[in-house]
Amino acid sequence: MKKIDKKINEIEFFIADELEIHSFRNEIASMEHPFFALKGGDKNIRKYINGNINITIKPTVDGIATIFDKDIWIYAISKLQEAMNYGLIISRTVYFTPYNFFLTTSRNTSGRSYSELRKTLSRLKGTIIETNIFYKDKQEIVGFGLIDSWRIIKNTEGNFKYGMIEITLPYWLYQSLYKRKILKISSDYFKIRKAIDRRIYEIARKHCGNQKEFIISIEKLYLKTGSTSLLKMFRHNIKQLAKKNNLPEYNIYFNLIKDQVLFQNKKSLSLN
Repeated sequence: MKKIDKKINEIEFFIADELEIHSFRNEIASMEHPFFALKGGDKNIRKYINGNINITIKPTVDGIATIFDKDIWIYAISKLQEAMNYGLIISRTVYFTPYNFFLTTSRNTSGRSYSELRKTLSRLKGTIIETNIFYKDKQEIVGFGLIDSWRIIKNTEGNFKYGMIEITLPYWLYQSLYKRKILKISSDYFKIRKAIDRRIYEIARKHCGNQKEFIISIEKLYLKTGSTSLLKMFRHNIKQLAKKNNLPEYNIYFNLIKDQVLFQNKKSLSLN
């Protein structure tokens, strides 16, 4: 690893395996808006409208990138943020071994995990997000992918398990590190096995944050998750999650009469 030189602000590539992650990071816009699908194989073009924000998500032939595919994002930006904390130079081109990625994100290291990784990379590259961005005197409509490119580098024996993965993050995501548009998330995030529960945690972390509590209507929450299930099924899932109440960092309560969800910061309770 190289120390920061004032004449150099970026290296050609960054090797992620060389640093251990002490805290995980997630990108704020993708926590606010449903860029990622909650189930695999979703091949429908999806439109999301929230106030004056319009987002269109266009899938690949294999479907929209899922919230589990997003683990690549979280892994990469967490490693890069860790490097920045140590004053190291970084790059938006990141190299890592599949094994380190699997261990870091609490995945198993079976052969299936290796074969699924290629599909994950393909979905991230192929999924396109189109949205509008407002400035003081104008509005822009922009389109971008979730990663710019990917590459699998095998050793001479062709054994994928000992190869390297190369990804190039989109410029806007890379810039989110410098613009501090990322949030620390619980290391238990990767232990959340249900897609909808992961998405609910993201929303709780984004909106409740360090506050004591946050209240949201069930319909607004439904919109923010990007769920494609019927609203009544979504309401049922929220009831079940509230019964288990096992999200990291936040308690969740469902008010049946008001049709609202309350998120409560567990740390604020421990301070009382």
